Amino acid sequence: MTRTRHLRVALERQEVPTLARAIPSGAATVYRLPNTQENLSEYLKKVEGVDLRYHGELLIAGTRTLVLAGVRSSREPNWVRHLTGVTDLELNLVGSSPFALIVVEIDDEWVCAVTWGASSRFMLDELLLDDDFGLNFGIRRIDPDKVRVIRSNLLDVSARGMEVSFPSGSSLSGFPLEPAGELVTGIEGPADLAGLTYDTATDGRTWNIRAGRALNIQLGRTPETFIADLRKICAIVDEDVAGAPLRHIVEIRPVSSNDPVMPDLENRFAAALGGDDQFGPLGVCWPSSAIREIGQAQSFASSRVCRAAARVLEPGFEIQELVGPFADVDPSRRLEVLRKAGLAPCEDELGAEPLTRPISMIKWVAFQTVVEGKTYALHQGKWYEIGEGAVARVKEQVRALLENKSSLTFPVWIPTGERDDEHRFAEKVAKQPGYLCMDRGLAYTPMHLRGFEICDIFGPGDEIVHIKWLGRATAASHLYTQAQVSAWAQYFEPQAMQQLRSKVRVLDSTRDVTERPTRVVLAIAGRAWHVDTLFTLSQVSLLRLSHELRNLGIELQFADIPFIAKTKGKSAGNAA
Repeated sequence: MTRTRHLRVALERQEVPTLARAIPSGAATVYRLPNTQENLSEYLKKVEGVDLRYHGELLIAGTRTLVLAGVRSSREPNWVRHLTGVTDLELNLVGSSPFALIVVEIDDEWVCAVTWGASSRFMLDELLLDDDFGLNFGIRRIDPDKVRVIRSNLLDVSARGMEVSFPSGSSLSGFPLEPAGELVTGIEGPADLAGLTYDTATDGRTWNIRAGRALNIQLGRTPETFIADLRKICAIVDEDVAGAPLRHIVEIRPVSSNDPVMPDLENRFAAALGGDDQFGPLGVCWPSSAIREIGQAQSFASSRVCRAAARVLEPGFEIQELVGPFADVDPSRRLEVLRKAGLAPCEDELGAEPLTRPISMIKWVAFQTVVEGKTYALHQGKWYEIGEGAVARVKEQVRALLENKSSLTFPVWIPTGERDDEHRFAEKVAKQPGYLCMDRGLAYTPMHLRGFEICDIFGPGDEIVHIKWLGRATAASHLYTQAQVSAWAQYFEPQAMQQLRSKVRVLDSTRDVTERPTRVVLAIAGRAWHVDTLFTLSQVSLLRLSHELRNLGIELQFADIPFIAKTKGKSAGNAA
């Protein structure tokens, strides 16, 4: 008997585990969609390159379903040319992948789509998906002490995406999640599948699920158990979230474009654009695509807004100046016009030399409102719902943070109405002994070739001071970003510290900065630091800044600059 024959016989004689043979369920990926379409086929998109082997409605355990199965062909990938050029091989890599999906009408409210194969998800109309379906199952059933993977995105100018994994599982304390301002998009871990076919067959064994927009889970193999499992999954997702062990990670969620609250949100936002602040405040939001250029901008060029001419806004413009022309736009068209209008930071005072292409104006505007006790925020042009618990925790932490006041003194800020008003005030501050004006003195490093401001004022105790006039309800993200960039550069780039020492020595030959500064002061005029005057997402950014500075060994302090209020009727910008 040959060695191969011996091996085959040995394998044939091995006992296959009874459990593996007997489990009456299999893995599949499930999506959920609102039951709003007359025909189940309306939940699907028309996709080219698909060879359908079956397409039709079936009754599965008495339930109306639509079944699609086939093969999706792929063209030869572009990288084949690279491979051919390197190896001189002529290869035919045109391929195809099988797929199948079943669209199931669960009840009057929901429809489920069960998919197999990587190509099947491309068949679904993504605009109709229940975006949090899988995640909402995961937070209710994944073991909170054995979470293996969490994927998230920061809700700030960076929009940083992150995936943290623990192969053996971890409690939430092992994941660096923020109390709010971090959007969890996916979670994986062993889940309790009580009530499902798999649970009954395995006497309560957990199974590692992947939960996000979709849910990868075990479903029954017979018509009856398949449908029953889908109904049970939907029932679990709709349970009261108060009892969900991982509920805190989903207290901030994106608002879907088909969410019933969206029309109300957009109507409130449109009213605010026209000057009606009864629903909530507007503020300036700094777009992620221009955050590096904003510090260098000497003006901002605004495109036409309907009948209003193109304008040039000064640095430090306030939200009323930006949205003023929208008061003359019909409320039903304000959001459409806002999205089409553009604003670009410019390196000259006349708005003639843009640093970036025009950025949709909706990304420059922040808005916050409360609907039926829920807080909604518009950030970077997208809507988010922030849970009541998250709002309360953030506010409590920010309130405590703002109590750390600086002992520095400031003269009264009297607005001049001039373009360089902030610089003039910085020079006024620097007339005090030990205070140095470093506003407009850019530092240049390999990571900041266009330059950045180390600070506006260098304090008598080597404090790094950033000053800003913040108008009514204006988001303070630019101030936070300025402080963060400066602190990181001083810590990680020797050139930044060298230039700080040189600038200080030029301004005061008797001073020598021997150690890296350990105190950052955010000093504002126009209003005082108070938790109730900051947008919720602005509060989140402030907590993030404090945490990052603390990790660098830096203490964050706050100062309220005495000021005289700006007179009303200030020009909203010059004609371009």
